[in-house]
Amino acid sequence: MKKTSFIYGSIILATVNFIVRFIGFCYKIILSKLIGPEGIGLFQMVFPVLMFFITITTAGIPIAVSKLVAKQNSIHNLKGAKKVFKIALSITFLIAFVLSLIILIGSDYISLKILKNKEINKSIIMLAPAVLIISISSVFRGYFYGMKKISPAGMAQIIEQIIRIAFVLGIIYYMYPVSSKLGAFIAVCGISIGEIAGLIWMVLNYKLFGKNKAISSSKPVYTIQILSQIFYISVPITISRLINVSMQLINAVLIPQRLIVAGYSQTEAVSIFGRVIGMSMPIIFLPYIVTSALVINIIPNLSEELALKRYKMIKNDILLSLRITLLISIPLTFIYIFFSEPIAMFFYEDKIVGIYLGILGYSTIFLSLQHVLSGILHGLGKQVIATINYLIGMLIQISSTYFLVGNPIFGIKGFFLGFISATIIISLLHYISIIRIMKIDFNTIDYIIKPIISSVSMTAIILIIYNYLRSLNTQNYINFLVCLFIGGFTYFLILTLIKGLPPSLLKKLLHKNNP
Repeated sequence: MKKTSFIYGSIILATVNFIVRFIGFCYKIILSKLIGPEGIGLFQMVFPVLMFFITITTAGIPIAVSKLVAKQNSIHNLKGAKKVFKIALSITFLIAFVLSLIILIGSDYISLKILKNKEINKSIIMLAPAVLIISISSVFRGYFYGMKKISPAGMAQIIEQIIRIAFVLGIIYYMYPVSSKLGAFIAVCGISIGEIAGLIWMVLNYKLFGKNKAISSSKPVYTIQILSQIFYISVPITISRLINVSMQLINAVLIPQRLIVAGYSQTEAVSIFGRVIGMSMPIIFLPYIVTSALVINIIPNLSEELALKRYKMIKNDILLSLRITLLISIPLTFIYIFFSEPIAMFFYEDKIVGIYLGILGYSTIFLSLQHVLSGILHGLGKQVIATINYLIGMLIQISSTYFLVGNPIFGIKGFFLGFISATIIISLLHYISIIRIMKIDFNTIDYIIKPIISSVSMTAIILIIYNYLRSLNTQNYINFLVCLFIGGFTYFLILTLIKGLPPSLLKKLLHKNNP
């Protein structure tokens, strides 16, 4: 029997992620211009609340579904895979329904007591339907990933994004000009609208897929066994993600408040928060286009390979994931550090964002590695270790935010210092944990040195061309696009010449099927 290979599936999903993030990125740029930094800041204060609640249902359970469905699929037991899906869906619906009620009942407390901002009360209320819809959708995605059916889940993301953006921008343009408060509220409403469209698509595909798939095995899988496995896998992952989302929520509360302590007005503090979290961070997280695809695919893949005791394939998949991550994140780190201002001017026409982006750029490599290494640990069944490592890093970040941001000497740079330190420490702890479990032959020259050499060459070429184009007084967007294209070409050309991108690697990337 042939199946879609790990990397081929990752390429498909990375392509989907690119489309979704590109559309979403353009949307955020347009939205920031329509509702301003303060409106973005209000939206970013609400968003962590949504993330906190949906993390309870979407962080661990879909990964558990993906792993368990993949395991059943490896022994050709479709009946068992569907039983896993239905039990997980029932659990998720029940938990999500309760969480939605909590949001409706506690909206005043959340907005006034926790976030201390009365402007976002109605936006908090509109999170209730989003929690229920997103939670249900996540279980469907977990099932499709476990069955190695990437397209239905991927297309659902594109549909969700398009419908959400069309709704939000359509309403805002119709009512324009809108206040920051109303603009943030409309943006929150758009989340539910888009998710409904994506969910409908996945339900239709689930029914179609079930009709076309023959049941080749009916090995019994007991409900209590499935429940215990779901909770064993999902609880540590959920705790880890809750820590992450709690950090976002704490930052949404703490950063503006500590900036006020440092001497900024509330409007200035919210604007700085919006520039950092809502405008700079989306650029820094661009490597997640690739790393998210790797993580989503590697978790069920490692689970299946462990079940079949294919230890050599496990090592190969881990090494390939790390190599791809470094090939993408190293050049982006150089670009963010040396060309932060042109990037910020191209997207936002805001030099302050460029300053923030240049500092955050130092975290890019470690942020990408942290993401992929965490996925590898989850795939190996070491989710508790991953959670502990993450908790250590987050304690460092929150300490820096509290003690440094409120200090006028540091201000927002205190957050940057904690964020960068945390990503480095978590990445190192994850890597140490993996090599203790499994010996990995990590080739430093091929994986790190060659991409760095290529990135340095790319940076030099971009600097020469950028300065030359500026001397001609050409438009900034032309300078940016030309330099981006030539820089990317230079990077891959040098990488190929020094054999940092050998034909054998390209063959693996483009190979569709594994035996």
